[in-house]
Amino acid sequence: MRTATGALEIIKQQDPDTAVTLHYIRQLISSGKVPFVPVGRKKLINVDELLAYLERKEEIA
Repeated sequence: MRTATGALEIIKQQDPDTAVTLHYIRQLISSGKVPFVPVGRKKLINVDELLAYLERKEEIA
């Protein structure tokens, strides 16, 4: 479980030239497309679920 910032760091480690932005990840969380767990003021997401969502979007595009 990571914050949006932590998730983006992991994505950038795997793909330094990624087009995914922090703003986009936060939009996915706010829209409910990626589930999160609220911990205080933070919203934690499962990075594996985020990556799976992004992979599904690539298949559709």
